[in-house]
Amino acid sequence: MSYRLAARLIVAVLPAALLLPTPAHAEKVVTHDAAGDAGVVGWLAEEDAQLPPTPDPSPADIVRTVGAHGERRLSIAVHFLDLAGVREHSTRFLVRTPAGSFRLDVRAKGRRTRTTLTQRGQQVDCRALRARFDAGADMVTVSVPTACLSSPRWVRLGVTAFAPLPMTDPAVLASTVDDGHRDTVRLNSVGTGPRIHRG
Repeated sequence: MSYRLAARLIVAVLPAALLLPTPAHAEKVVTHDAAGDAGVVGWLAEEDAQLPPTPDPSPADIVRTVGAHGERRLSIAVHFLDLAGVREHSTRFLVRTPAGSFRLDVRAKGRRTRTTLTQRGQQVDCRALRARFDAGADMVTVSVPTACLSSPRWVRLGVTAFAPLPMTDPAVLASTVDDGHRDTVRLNSVGTGPRIHRG
């Protein structure tokens, strides 16, 4: 994590009515990410094919992430620059705990939203897992019982968003992508915020 990014982190305990529907004693961390720092990644079938430019605004452009770690639930809200008109979108969360890492995926396509929780590539049975893709509010929210994460005393969050771009060239498949904790995107790693201790 760069010093510039670290300076943007705000760690605070906020009233329960703000930002997320979580218990009053949940510790909350708010991370701001620069607008306009999304990029484009993709696959090119031909050497002379080119990736398209990053759209402005990008539907994957994360501007703020709010994590709240309560006694019974971990709640996360990801705020985007602009989700208007988005038909397909994915938000991937990395949840690091003292016992290991979990991956949480929220995929929205049309009016359907699918959510999965995995650890070491194996799906975790977590029936009380909840997620919502709200294009009108430019936000994706997710709430997971801490029991599904082995009831950790702290977590660290990473978030990456993807939105496929419409293609007219069959030699190109591309998506706009953003890392909510870095100014750049690295395909092999995800930026994470500070520890959020259980409230």
